[in-house]
Amino acid sequence: MTRGRGGDATVSPAEAMTAELQSFLSEGWPAVDRDLFGHAVDWTSRPVVVAARRGGALVGVAAGEAIAGMARLHDLMVRTEDRGAGLGGRLVEAFCARAAELGAARCFLRSPDTDRHRRFYERRGFEVVARIPRYYHGLDFLEYLREPLP
Repeated sequence: MTRGRGGDATVSPAEAMTAELQSFLSEGWPAVDRDLFGHAVDWTSRPVVVAARRGGALVGVAAGEAIAGMARLHDLMVRTEDRGAGLGGRLVEAFCARAAELGAARCFLRSPDTDRHRRFYERRGFEVVARIPRYYHGLDFLEYLREPLP
């Protein structure tokens, strides 16, 4: 049996992402990308943030990133007393439009697997692409995809 050269390496947890570790990843990923995709990929993460205000007060936010031709919506929050009037949907649409401006062709997001969340995202053109069992605190989550973006 032949072992690779890494067989005698010591594996241990790191306390933090050091400059050395980040440099190793930054320098190594382009070769991995070429092996996998046939070309280098631009992994520059561009923030996508949309805010809703009423009378100067912040009432909602959609936030995430555009990276490598896709977007990921990480956070969507509307102030409790402002929910149910369509603001969340407007934030999602504005998020997707901004992500498309930054080069994203599709958008992914995760949300709890509830009827309310499912209806909300499916009305906006998202489809379930994966179920993640017991993701947070024993609650199942769904991964959604919307493609193409506006």
